[in-house]
Amino acid sequence: AALGVAEDLPAGVMIAAAYRRWGMTCAARLEGDFAFALWDAPRRRLLCARDVAGVRPLCYRLERGTLAVAQHAAALAPPTGAVRDAAVADFLYGRVLDAERTWFPGVMRLAAGHTLVFENGALALHRHVSLNPAPPPPAGEAPARLRTLLDEAIARRTAGADERVGVLLSGGLDSSTIACLLRDQRKAAGAPPLPVFAMMFREPARSNERRHFDAVVATGGFAPTVLELDGYAPFADFETLLAATGGPTLSPNLACMRAVVAAAAERGVSVLLDGHGGDEVVGHGYGLLDELAARGAWPALWREARGAADNYGRSRATLVRRVAARQRQRIDAKVIAHLLAPFDREAAAGPDRPPTHLLSRAFLHASDLAERLRGVARPEAAGSEQAQHRAVLADPLQPYAFEVHAAFYGSLGVTARYPFWDRQVAEFCCGLPASEKLARGWSRLVLRRAMAGVVPDSVLARRDKLDFTVHLARGLVRHHHERIMHLLAAPDTPLAPFLDREQACAIYAGIAADPDAASGRAVQMIWRAAALGIWLETRREAALRPPKPAVQEAAA
Repeated sequence: AALGVAEDLPAGVMIAAAYRRWGMTCAARLEGDFAFALWDAPRRRLLCARDVAGVRPLCYRLERGTLAVAQHAAALAPPTGAVRDAAVADFLYGRVLDAERTWFPGVMRLAAGHTLVFENGALALHRHVSLNPAPPPPAGEAPARLRTLLDEAIARRTAGADERVGVLLSGGLDSSTIACLLRDQRKAAGAPPLPVFAMMFREPARSNERRHFDAVVATGGFAPTVLELDGYAPFADFETLLAATGGPTLSPNLACMRAVVAAAAERGVSVLLDGHGGDEVVGHGYGLLDELAARGAWPALWREARGAADNYGRSRATLVRRVAARQRQRIDAKVIAHLLAPFDREAAAGPDRPPTHLLSRAFLHASDLAERLRGVARPEAAGSEQAQHRAVLADPLQPYAFEVHAAFYGSLGVTARYPFWDRQVAEFCCGLPASEKLARGWSRLVLRRAMAGVVPDSVLARRDKLDFTVHLARGLVRHHHERIMHLLAAPDTPLAPFLDREQACAIYAGIAADPDAASGRAVQMIWRAAALGIWLETRREAALRPPKPAVQEAAA
């Protein structure tokens, strides 16, 4: 409407029209998920931009006055095959510490909400938009408002007339919210049942979400497809997955998700709605604990910490001590932290507790990981609930995850869309007071209230989330034991420059002895090391492979 053009113009045409009207500030006017590169031929200017959350990826490389852009970093990787030591260290540690650098030297990612201008051989970057908390609604109106915003976000992401839409449905609160709201929209429009796709594990019982999935499907209006994935092999055909994502990623679950997304593609689905981001966007509200501590409301903190500690899987005394210790300006907080110290079972590393990383001492020093970690504040250090929430949304992990998903889904011919990461939804949730998100141990309270009467009560009452640790551990040991041992222990392993191999072998031995009892931290560390090793092996083999002979054209 602001441009005075038709609503059904293709996105590229709309972006070009916005540029003609508003010039280099046009990206700030755009809503939704986007990344684009626009060439202004008369001015010899290249303008690139990425949406506020970084849902769509964009990378670039500037070399000798020439700028190249691509959706994914691997497309711009230098022919030398080199990877950055810092990227290797960050991956093995399990963190995304850099919002701009990638695996490859010289290949950069355009940060979320940023614009790039390349003109006259000069490159300039600036932020064009940020997620800003919206003013909170009047008391009691937040659940209804959130439901309306999510309904509108889903409608915007399913408006394509030529698209067949499905939903990834796990039986969790986020995916059930999306599935039930879209189902109701389709019923009102007289559309056929909504295709929903799920992966399920029958055992152990704590990992079986089937009852929650069935409760949603039983409400009607769904066409379900369920894949039973017990006993899957995490590294089966892993080289294909590496080629799709351009390298190993911090998402081991992609190995089992691949079968589900492929099944959706086989059934003609071109767009999948994904509940990814629901936790981060709605917010658990644990900043309320810090707000209570900052006010010295210790009895209220002790009461509220009971349910929150259950959600965290730790003792109430441990949680209260950690929260009190963050209040460095209050004498009473220091006293409480001191008094509770003997009850903090996590304070001292026990003999069975895995280390925080597997890096060798030499590589830890060379990669400067410890120093870089000191420069990154954890979200809970931000103070209030709103500050913590904004820190979570601004974490480089968020756009990184979207980049991984874009490559993964795209390799299977499917586009993923994320209603929870709608800008209006995110800014609304970020602006809510902590009391709307956490009360008596019930986190994400506003979403539970918003979906009352829409999502089954059994799903609304869930506090747990599926933990893939046991399935990952079993798969590593049952299907890939010899390969992992070779990657960790062989003299010629490509991991030799990076790992403390003796420590890595000891941790893996513990996992192999009893996969079902393995800690999530230990399993994730071994998985990351093995994934990196497989990738480095494939790159080494590709470098040693003789080049294909040139094809000569026959003379006329």
